[in-house]
Amino acid sequence: MLLNNNIQNEKWKWSFKDNKISSLKDLQLYKSDDGGKTWTQIYIPVDKIPESDYEDAENIVPYFMDNNGWIAWIVSPTLYILKTTDGGLNWDILKFEIDKYGEAISALQFMTPEEGWLLTTVNGVGMQINYLLKTDDGGKTWENVNVTGEKNYDGIYSAANSSNMKFYNKNNGWISISNNLGPDPLLFRTTDGGKSWRKIELSVPKVYKDYYLSSANVPVFTDSKNGELILELCKHNKDNKLEKHILVYETTDGGNMWELIRADNL
Repeated sequence: MLLNNNIQNEKWKWSFKDNKISSLKDLQLYKSDDGGKTWTQIYIPVDKIPESDYEDAENIVPYFMDNNGWIAWIVSPTLYILKTTDGGLNWDILKFEIDKYGEAISALQFMTPEEGWLLTTVNGVGMQINYLLKTDDGGKTWENVNVTGEKNYDGIYSAANSSNMKFYNKNNGWISISNNLGPDPLLFRTTDGGKSWRKIELSVPKVYKDYYLSSANVPVFTDSKNGELILELCKHNKDNKLEKHILVYETTDGGNMWELIRADNL
């Protein structure tokens, strides 16, 4: 059974057999040349890769742009990428030593066939470190990008279990991280293509001070000015039942300022 986990430009889609997202062998890749009317399964050359190069990966993350495709995973300390530039007819295996900069992939996105972004995680006991890496050569080499601006930058430390990234164009990008200790998000944005980042502060009502942020949602924009951001907040009540609330924020200036417009109980 094919599960439509992702469709990009109605040209690519993929699924994992039995939701085995860490198994390259279970990745099923399909391509359409008629806008999604018909789909053809694409051969992935797993048999040409030593099993030791992918069997310990926490997850496998694909990304596609027109006829360009990247299938990425990490077996620390190495980032592996299967890359195609001809719609899946031929694949190259790229390897890059990222050392301490990640054990698993949170998000992968390319803005052009050469320029791409990779958000990685390193998990510890009750905490997480996130690193943002950038490539300007299609995934051959990657460089760690300072997100917080701190001089002794060594990733984004947080009490979190999820993170996300989204670039809406070459200049405008967002990073979002959940928070196991409170309702306030770790939300960063860039407007200059990742050269500098700014932390976005949101006003969370005091009534939610005992909640924790379970989501790592990035803003969703309808145009260059208007967008929404959803925070998912949780806590266990006195009966040990999980209470869930959703806070919806709105921006009308492209994401500089946010206003709480709705709070829903789930």
